[in-house]
Amino acid sequence: MAVDSNDTKHSPEASAGRRFAVGTNVIVATVLVIAIVVVVQAIAYSIPMRGDMTSSGINSLSDATESLLRSLDTNVRVTSLYFETDREEADQSRYRQAVRDLIDLYEATNRSKVIAEWVNPLKDHEKFRGILGRLHKMTVFASQVSAYKQRIDVYSDDLDARMRKLIQTEISSLGELGGPMTDDAGQRVIAPIQRVLGGWPDQLEAQRDRLDVFVTGDTPQYSAAIDELRRLYRELGKLLKDISEFGSQQVQANPGLPAPYVEFLAKAGNRYADLMADVEGEKTALEELEPLEVDDLVGKLAPTGNSILVETGDDAMVVDFASVWPPIREGSMGRAGFDQRAFKGEEKLTSAILRATHKEQTAVVFVRYGGTPLFFGRFMPGQPPAPYSAMKQQLEDANFIVEEWDVKSRTTPPDIDPEPTRTIYVVLKPAPPQRGPMGQPSQEPPFGETHRRSVLAAIGKDGRALFIAGWQAGPFGLMASTYEFNDYLSNEWGINIDTSALLVETMSQAPGKYVVARRDFYAMRDPDVGDHAIVSGATARQLVLPLCARLELADVPPDGVELTPLVIMPPTDGIWGEKNVQELLSDAQSQQPFAPGDDDLTGPFDLAVAGTKGDAKVVVVSSEGFAVDNVAFARGMAITAQGLVFRSLNPGNVSLVINSLHWLNDNTEFMNIGNPIDPAVLKIEDKSTVRTVRIVTIALWPALALVCGCVVWWVRRR
Repeated sequence: MAVDSNDTKHSPEASAGRRFAVGTNVIVATVLVIAIVVVVQAIAYSIPMRGDMTSSGINSLSDATESLLRSLDTNVRVTSLYFETDREEADQSRYRQAVRDLIDLYEATNRSKVIAEWVNPLKDHEKFRGILGRLHKMTVFASQVSAYKQRIDVYSDDLDARMRKLIQTEISSLGELGGPMTDDAGQRVIAPIQRVLGGWPDQLEAQRDRLDVFVTGDTPQYSAAIDELRRLYRELGKLLKDISEFGSQQVQANPGLPAPYVEFLAKAGNRYADLMADVEGEKTALEELEPLEVDDLVGKLAPTGNSILVETGDDAMVVDFASVWPPIREGSMGRAGFDQRAFKGEEKLTSAILRATHKEQTAVVFVRYGGTPLFFGRFMPGQPPAPYSAMKQQLEDANFIVEEWDVKSRTTPPDIDPEPTRTIYVVLKPAPPQRGPMGQPSQEPPFGETHRRSVLAAIGKDGRALFIAGWQAGPFGLMASTYEFNDYLSNEWGINIDTSALLVETMSQAPGKYVVARRDFYAMRDPDVGDHAIVSGATARQLVLPLCARLELADVPPDGVELTPLVIMPPTDGIWGEKNVQELLSDAQSQQPFAPGDDDLTGPFDLAVAGTKGDAKVVVVSSEGFAVDNVAFARGMAITAQGLVFRSLNPGNVSLVINSLHWLNDNTEFMNIGNPIDPAVLKIEDKSTVRTVRIVTIALWPALALVCGCVVWWVRRR
């Protein structure tokens, strides 16, 4: 019996086989697509490069900034007031775009709390006036504005009417003296008074109109109104005083004046006394007014000022152009263009948000004994610069109150207003007594036990402090001396600062022979960092620690003390602790090779440590000069993914200071806030790269799916 091929084709066994084959093909194709995607993604992740899709080279925020933005419990409005005109310079669009890209990132990080806005003050007049109106209504300025309004109300509700009445009464009285019984001599005497008083009614009327203009409208100008009142009270007070003195003089000089004239002139002072006393009182009250912060804030929002405004519900901060775009080379001649400026947008904007949203402030008190003032200097030619002025600004940007305490001048800490929530002390090595001009011993008392007790009493049992120790660069070279707080650190914390040896870095010339390869051979570069939040940032290892002494940590710390090394210099050929520094210097100057002595120290060396004991915390750094401005903020040429750039050389020094203070303040979430954007990002100079990426993103995956579908179709046709 013949079998119909058509029946075989449609038999249950054949249909099942074909379904199995098709299903297998689909599964194979799906697995193939997944495998291709996995391979492509693996290749992508293996390439250490990031593409920057912004037009200004900004593609990410630091972890600390993102943490701050995500933790916001209040709305923050960030407004770019970078202007735009048809006649702007070419760089203006680049400044504007960079700031716009940055604010976009802030808004994208937390859209529920961060509101981004872009206002062109030269064209968006209504929006700009709305901003000024919001600022004047903020509660943070309410008490100051209230004091200003109170003084304006005294004028409007009392003094204005009394001044008008007095002037008008005087003018009327002078007119009555010029009646039928007019005396020529008397008229000559009162004529100057009539001329002076004649214009004052109109002047007072105009004054009232000007005050109304200043204090009404969407943006009251209270400071301008107070300035008007100061001028008015000064001029009116002088007028009444001059008339009184003039009248008394004329009565004495003209004994034959008729009685009505004498009475008018002689009693002028009595008539003016009450008003003059109240005007003088108001002049004093006006002088006692504090500068109005909201007016200062508005003054920074000049239409062409290129500022950024940060607002919360009850406070506002202005980030000005100069702080966001500082010149790379300070003191350079001419105006710096876009390519000659650094961009500190994230650092400054994040700091402004931090200060606007966190009102509780911690004080940082730098403790010194004698020596150079830390924050202010170069007032006179030849005077040295302040060693910590830039660090002070950096700490204030991080929402710290920064003060200085010279224990030599006073034995108690400075009074701080407003009172901080906590005070952290940065204890510097006391300066040695200054010798006389011929090198004779100083007559000033050295740092002693009384001073030490004052500092330790201020820190207290549960205090927080950063101790900066190490060697010193004295007038006669490098100096080794016992750290004045070493006993305290050793007994209470198990930290001993061994200043018997200076850590040096040399270069091997031959086995067992070394030479000094650079002038700052006493600076430790590229150390290792420990497992601690203070040194967990990306820039932690980019630091330089000069004039280091090793820290000896107790094998068994005192009860309750926990110590964690922060910075460690590992065992390295050419690095050791030199006991005889003067001999090494002599060999280096004679260019003779040398070798470490038998009693010199070998690594590893602990250079910084953090300690906790109950509520107390300390950080000790054994580098006397690591935080001064000319080290921490040193700048120079460096090679990055963007080429040769002028950048900060030791950002880790700044991070070590600020992160230590945040840790001491129990605010680890604020560490590394505002660090510079990763310089290794790929800078896209033109839009062709962006188009290429878009094409790949939009077209590649659909094309891949189409290819896989064609494969399945071809297999099924077989």
